[in-house]
Amino acid sequence: MVETDDLDDMIMNKPGPREAKKIEHDMLNRAASNPVRRKLIKEIGIYGASKDELLKNLALQETAFKFQIDYLLHQELVKEEEGKYRLTDKGLEILEMHR
Repeated sequence: MVETDDLDDMIMNKPGPREAKKIEHDMLNRAASNPVRRKLIKEIGIYGASKDELLKNLALQETAFKFQIDYLLHQELVKEEEGKYRLTDKGLEILEMHR
């Protein structure tokens, strides 16, 4: 029989509402603190933008773009639909913070 300890219990439990809000706030700060991510968020804006538009308008290399857009997608700040990247509600929060 495998025994569990306090650390196992902590790892297996989801964070409480207060801790979840802190984690979300930290994630938003990390996303907003990166200048390339901020530029991507601003360029996507409220209307969305295609990959080609973003690469051209921001003069990004493909690898840098992929790394940063993957981060934004993973953090649910951006979603991809119908060939365009669009901001989620969280992404719109960052856009509003940096206007």
